[in-house]
This record gives sequence, C-alpha cells and structure tokens, in this order.
Amino acid sequence: MSAVEVLSLVTEVSRRLRTYGVKCGTSESLDAYRALGFTPIKSVEHLKQVLRLCVIKRLEDYEIFDRIFDELQKQKRPSEQMRDGQETGQRADMQKRTEKSSTSRETQKQMTVYYSPIEVLMKKDLPTPTLSFLRESKRVMKRFRRRMALLPGRRFERSSKGPIDFGETIRQSLRTQGEILRVLRRRRKVTRCKLVAIFDVSGSMDTYTEFLMQSMYALARQTVSVEVFVFSTKLMKVSSLLKYFGPKKAAELISRDVNIWGSGTRIGSCLSTFIEKHRGLVGKGTVALIVSDGWDTGEPEVLERSMRNLKTMVGRIVWINPHADKPGFKPRTIGMETAMPYIDVLAGMNALKSLRGFKTYFGTALEPMGKKPFSRPARPSRQ
Repeated sequence: MSAVEVLSLVTEVSRRLRTYGVKCGTSESLDAYRALGFTPIKSVEHLKQVLRLCVIKRLEDYEIFDRIFDELQKQKRPSEQMRDGQETGQRADMQKRTEKSSTSRETQKQMTVYYSPIEVLMKKDLPTPTLSFLRESKRVMKRFRRRMALLPGRRFERSSKGPIDFGETIRQSLRTQGEILRVLRRRRKVTRCKLVAIFDVSGSMDTYTEFLMQSMYALARQTVSVEVFVFSTKLMKVSSLLKYFGPKKAAELISRDVNIWGSGTRIGSCLSTFIEKHRGLVGKGTVALIVSDGWDTGEPEVLERSMRNLKTMVGRIVWINPHADKPGFKPRTIGMETAMPYIDVLAGMNALKSLRGFKTYFGTALEPMGKKPFSRPARPSRQ
C-alpha cells in the first residue's frame, strides 16, 4: 500500500469509529499510520489485525471495528472489478464517477485530520454526583482510610502486647480489694491515613467521566485532609472547587474551570510536577491514590523516575485502573508495566463504588495492612 492509501484508510476507519461512539483520536490515528508504514503487510487479515491493535483500546469495541472494516472491504471489491472490466464506450458512467470522485475529494479535504503539537484544551459538562453514590462512598472511604493506615496516633487501645497500662491495671484491682490479678497492656491506635487523589481526565478516560466526577466529590468531602488533583497533559488542583459546595455547584465549577478534559496523557510529567510543586502535602502517613488506565504518551523513563520519587515520599501508592474489574485483566500497557513495581495495591473502580467491591480488593478486615519493605527494582546491567 502506498502512503496515500494508508492515510486514506486510517482516516476513514477513524472517522467511522467516531460515528459509532468509539474513542479514536489523533494519537490513535498516528499510531496506526506509523505501524502500517513499518509493518510488512502480508494479507488483508494481517492488515486488519495491525489496524485494530492500534485504534481499539477496549475489548467491547472489537465487534464495531470488525463490522466497519468488513464494510470497507465490501465497498472496495466492486470498484476494483469495475476498473478491470471497464469498457471505453461507457462515457456516461465515467462522467458520473468523475463527479462523485470530485465531490468525495472535496469532502475528504474537509474531513482530513491534522496533527498539532499544541495541547488540546477543552471543557466538559459534568454530571451531578448522586446522593446514593455519596452515601455508599462514605462507608467505603471510612474503611479505606483505616485499612490503609500507617502511623500510630496519640490515643491508646487495649492490647495483649505492648507496655503495661498501670493506671487501668490499678483501677481494675479495686474490684478485688487492691489485689492485682491481671496485668493490662496497651498500644497506640493507628491513625486513619491522609489522602492525595490524582485523577486522569485524558481522552482515554472519557468513558468514565461520571465515575471520575462522583469519586472526586466524594473524596473531597471527607472530614480528613484530602487533596484532589486532575491531570492529562498538565496537572491542576481542584480541591477548593469540591470541598465547600454542593454537588450541583461543584460540578458546574469543575466544568467551568477545568479545561484539560479529553487531552493527551503524560502521567510521568504530571507526577513530576506534583512532586516539584506540592511535595509539602504528602508524608509517610499519606496514601497516594492514582486513578488512571495507564495509557501514557510520555517517556517511560520520566514515569519510572516520578513513581520512584513518589514512592519514597508517601506511605503507600494505590492505583485504580477502570479495566481491572474486567475478567482476564493484565497490566500490559507501557504506563502500567512501568509503574507496577512501585504500586502497593492495584484495584478496579468497584473498590470505590461499593463495600462489596472494596472487600474484593482490600479484604474484609478493618485492621491496617502490614507495611512491606520497599526494594527498588533491579536495573538491567549494561554489558
């Protein structure tokens, strides 16, 4: 296939996918164009597989792509037969085809997709968080903060191990005329963790907009210190837009002030910005909650360095991937494979939606999770 044919095919497939509601933007079209340029195509089925791998990100969209590709293939075969068996006397048909081709060229000029290095800035009308989701999320977050707890607080609780509680032991002995029959011990209660939530609002997360808005609002309305950020090609802090307003007003403010919805994804660069400008918000008692599907258009080295630095600053890193709820999920994207060595818990969206989903990923116990020592992944030796 020539470069013009490849560009025409990719553009037409992308356009038809968007008419069916499938997310297929400039980055997917560029990936497909480059892949078809570098890959030796041996058959139509091979072409179909390469194109599908580049433009489709969700398993449920495979059927739509197959239908579109088959339609294009059926439209191509009659045109080839007409060119091969065309007779010179059919001038009327030739004139009609010429008029149609000129019209299609004009239409194609209008629909041509161009790449621009300028980031996409776009606002989005967001749904209002529902009261049922807020009630359920409040119960979930109460357990989440206790399960993720790290540091001991100022209050004490009974324990079978630890220092002797002399005051309580003496008070108990008054019931037996001052004779000590049982030595009581105590330990410090583990405080509920502080949270920093970072939400991916790029184009690949556009399907989960309702979940993102509801989760952001539910987290920001917690009684503890919670900071909420959103990112795509850049990072923005939105805590003040969510904490002090009702659900409807908060959705309006986010829609008005956040203009990075549907843009590209630079996870490493945005995490680096967070570490540089907001490192004072985190500490060893903080849990960093990252909500993203792991699709990253930035350099893997930047993401690896940012995750390593973030890991040394916070107590735990919890990554919420919307695809983790699907059966057979494996973190195969470059972003997820790069970040996995630094993630303490990888969970799906259901972990924040309901208690049942929370128990699936975090267990039924309310006791704090044991802290595992962090060891940096070994780097391959250079020969």
